[in-house]
Amino acid sequence: MITRIPQRTKDDCTICVVAMVMGPPYTYEWVLEDSSKYPQSTPDGKFPAWWETYLRDEGFDFRYCRFNGLYALPDYGGSVMGMLGMYIPRLKAMHIVAVEELGVVDPADNAPDHNLGPGIRPEPAA
Repeated sequence: MITRIPQRTKDDCTICVVAMVMGPPYTYEWVLEDSSKYPQSTPDGKFPAWWETYLRDEGFDFRYCRFNGLYALPDYGGSVMGMLGMYIPRLKAMHIVAVEELGVVDPADNAPDHNLGPGIRPEPAA
């Protein structure tokens, strides 16, 4: 299960989500430091998905899938998780969240640890 890492600034959701999907020993601080080694923009003003290269460099398998591929996450028994990016028009900003078989893990302020799907309940703490 993904452990939520909350945002520290209004635009560090990517750092949080990358650290969440990579899991321990990767922390917010570790990913933030490593992210500085990757280009954050191109000479023509575009913003490359630096985390794709970072995940591969760190030995993680990364690929894009269709949105309806989220429904297959429970089939992998927790071994597959993902990142879901979205544009929020009223904020004129991008946001990214982590997804796993239990639901969405949003790093935004005041978000719960997991936004669970309908009928899904977390396991009680041992």
